[in-house]
Amino acid sequence: MKIGVIGANGNLGSRIVKQALDREIDVKAFVYGGVCLKQKVESVEKNLFDLLINDIQDLDVIISAFGGGFKTDPIINKQAFVKYIELLENTEKKLITIAGAGSLYTDGSHILYEYQSDKHPEKLKEISKNIRLGVDEIEKKKNFNWTVVCPSRRFDLEGAYTGEYLVGQNCEIIYNDDGQSYVTYEDLAKAMLDIAEKNLYKHQIVTIASKKGGQ
Repeated sequence: MKIGVIGANGNLGSRIVKQALDREIDVKAFVYGGVCLKQKVESVEKNLFDLLINDIQDLDVIISAFGGGFKTDPIINKQAFVKYIELLENTEKKLITIAGAGSLYTDGSHILYEYQSDKHPEKLKEISKNIRLGVDEIEKKKNFNWTVVCPSRRFDLEGAYTGEYLVGQNCEIIYNDDGQSYVTYEDLAKAMLDIAEKNLYKHQIVTIASKKGGQ
């Protein structure tokens, strides 16, 4: 299996690349912002929106850790999903892409999305709304293999790798053994690679929580 990692020099992408190499997976890294990866890996300096089908022709799985950031128009987060569709429709390749906790329902009633909640950080509302709009677009597509992966409410950059995580499949916030909606970047990276290797959750939105922690 050969995977491509979009945003491979970012906080999540770099962890995915490292863990993939530890598993002896063949990796093609797509980087942007002019920063090269420290890992010795095939590297292509291209932004997501500049990618062409030829760039991914040799890949079995594309894992996207793309994030629009706070300084760009939030609509770029919806446009990312439109780009995935453009690249992958009617192909045999699998897409595994990060979304956000804000695009999940707050609970099992499925009345309110996280981004619509008063508790969702104001600076994230438009970003999360546009991610959700992008997820809505990809949900309509059944002509390629995709999985959308959402972190928990607290997405811990400094948290340790535990290797143990929970998977929610109902498009809603989940809680771990400590009653927390919490996941580390390391555990989320592991989950995304497990999904890739085992070809899990076709046409599903899942959310990941570290089994313990977050208190």
